[in-house]
Amino acid sequence: MARSLEQTSAFHARLAGYAGLIPFVIPLLVVWFEPGHAEAAIAAQHAYAALILSFLGGIYWGVAMSRQVVGWFWLSVLPSLWAWPALLLPTFAGTVMLAGGFALMLLLDRAARRQDVIREWFFRLRLTLSAVAIVSLLLAMTG
Repeated sequence: MARSLEQTSAFHARLAGYAGLIPFVIPLLVVWFEPGHAEAAIAAQHAYAALILSFLGGIYWGVAMSRQVVGWFWLSVLPSLWAWPALLLPTFAGTVMLAGGFALMLLLDRAARRQDVIREWFFRLRLTLSAVAIVSLLLAMTG
C-alpha cells in the first residue's frame, strides 16, 4: 500500500528533525568527555539554539502568510528577539534563557495545535525535539 503524502512528509520531517538534534547533543558530549573544550562547545550549542529558535519562528511566519492572520506575524518574530540577547548573556543566564525559549515555543505550539494550525504529528515531533534541546542545553551546564 502506498504511503500518503502526509505520511511521507511526516517521515521526512522526523528524520530531518532528529538530525537537527546533533548540534545539541555533540556539544554536550564534548563538555562531558573533553572538558578542556567545554567553553567552545557551549558557545557552539548556544549559537545553534538561537538559530533554531529563529527557525521555529519562521514556521509561524509561514502560518501567518498562509492564513493571513496578523497576530501570527508578531508571534513569529518573538523567538528571534528572545534568542539574540541570550547570546550576549553570561553562559548560565544564556543557557536558562535559551532553554526557556524552547519551553515557550512549546506553549505556542500547543496553542497552534488547539487552533488546528499545526498537525498533531508535528506537535508531537516538536515536543520530542524541544525536550531533547532543553535537556541538552541544561545538561551541558553540568560539565
